[in-house]
Amino acid sequence: MTKNYTVNGYLLDEKQKKLIDCQENAIVIAGAGSGKTLTILGKVKYLLENNLATNEEILLLSFTNASTEDLQKKISTNIDILTFHKLAMNILKQSKIDFSICKLNTLNYIINEYLLTCKKDEQKNILKFLKITNTYKLFIKSNQFKSFCKFIETFINLYKTNNLNRKDIFAKHFTRLEKKILLIIFNIYQKYIEEKQSIQALDFDDMIMLSTQITPKITLKYKYIIIDEFQDTSLIRINLVKTIKNVTNAKIIVVGDDWQSIYRFSGCNLSLFLNFDKIFPNVTILKLTNTYRNSQELLSIATTFIQKNPLQITKDLHANNHNPTPIIFAPYKERIETFKKILNTIPQDTEIMVLSRNKIDINYYIDSNFTQNTNIYYYNNTKFTYYTVHKSKGLEADYVILLNCNNDILGFPNKIENNKIIQKLFPNKEIPYAEERRLFYVAITRCKKQLYILYDKYSPSIFVKEIKKIAKKQHLKIIYFR
Repeated sequence: MTKNYTVNGYLLDEKQKKLIDCQENAIVIAGAGSGKTLTILGKVKYLLENNLATNEEILLLSFTNASTEDLQKKISTNIDILTFHKLAMNILKQSKIDFSICKLNTLNYIINEYLLTCKKDEQKNILKFLKITNTYKLFIKSNQFKSFCKFIETFINLYKTNNLNRKDIFAKHFTRLEKKILLIIFNIYQKYIEEKQSIQALDFDDMIMLSTQITPKITLKYKYIIIDEFQDTSLIRINLVKTIKNVTNAKIIVVGDDWQSIYRFSGCNLSLFLNFDKIFPNVTILKLTNTYRNSQELLSIATTFIQKNPLQITKDLHANNHNPTPIIFAPYKERIETFKKILNTIPQDTEIMVLSRNKIDINYYIDSNFTQNTNIYYYNNTKFTYYTVHKSKGLEADYVILLNCNNDILGFPNKIENNKIIQKLFPNKEIPYAEERRLFYVAITRCKKQLYILYDKYSPSIFVKEIKKIAKKQHLKIIYFR
């Protein structure tokens, strides 16, 4: 067989070549910036060039429309590159099932409508549960109301994506008051089901679960199933993949990084990644440890920082690039002026990415001197793109500016804790702020040249303090922006 290790003009490294050579089910544990997309493209190219699979026999799955579009641009051949939801939709259409797709905000609308009109005794229980002394009328106008709505939405997402039922829930040790709140949530969930039934609509999770039931009844030709960003999978998604594998006997190849698992709130379950070899036997475990984005100095800081989480896979990452001062700390008294000064110091015509934990954070760092076009901003002759850290995953830029790294409820880490009901239902054995730590790791590993971290001079976050300590222990010079 021909083994061409050149992909899009790049020669794969020795670690990447191992996936090309692998003939078994495989999990590829890929460090940030390690060329996992290039490796996936190399595997697809190898399968097609050696007639191990036709276009119709390869299924490539990723988790967002943006990531699938990016893969489609890089793969010239016409294979199925789908999100899980698009795959489920195709299966339902092949089965000639009529359905419409539920609007994304339907559940949120039902939650709001129910809570705005719920019974007096339900109102009392909600106020008591949240330890609120104000009236219910004041509560529904507060940020606490928005947080409570978000908790209910998260609970329902976790309930569905983990295939639970009411017996599973009430078998847990909940207090009398917590059970009353659970009954309110299930009343809301029932209203949501009734609303979908009235318009014959399915939400995305419904589509995945229904397509899993239908798959054994249809014909699928896949010989290889390749899944990108596998650390963000959920139980219902893995059940669909298992069903397709059982029907087709396809080989499974998954690629991901447990250090970048940041979607637990939407039902993603990191343990599925960590225990992949137990779900699919006879698995080859591969690691991509050469990274091509960050400097070795930044990589060393980021690796030490993220490995404080014990329930993760150890990786020894390496980079050929060097920068003795990869991070510039920018404590401020006046945040807008400090942000402007940083933008003025960065060379023009370079890639600048500005990141923050919360979508609205950018509003506190700009004034009338900035102009905006969607998520692209302009200041003087400088252009930058703004993302939340969640949206930045998979992206990179020469210069990255990280905002709002303050010791605050909505700082970084975000200190809003999961509701006690979710904590009991899905106990987390990780260290405090484990997912926030992974999110911070994603943020600081986006840069190719220089990272700026902005924070209140008098209130730096615990992550900023920790990063400084790590840099000092590694004998790196601490640079402050002046």
